[in-house]
Amino acid sequence: MKNKMSDVRDHLVSMLEQLGDPDVKPEVIERAKATALVAGTYISAVKTELDAYRLHDEIGKIPGSVEAPTTFRAIEGGKRQGAA
Repeated sequence: MKNKMSDVRDHLVSMLEQLGDPDVKPEVIERAKATALVAGTYISAVKTELDAYRLHDEIGKIPGSVEAPTTFRAIEGGKRQGAA
């Protein structure tokens, strides 16, 4: 995995395809459950990071636990703004 949301999406779609097999084995089902749990945790962390970036955009500060954006471009009202 390359730590991108597209990779998470690819893994989840792959799991869905495997679960669609009428002869799916129990170990595949268990692996799919674990994959869904890890993916949910990852997605939640990404959402938290995005919230921190929005906070940075609003007040110019970011929590110490999140790396400051270097090329972050704020989105306001659905339109991209200049670099923060």
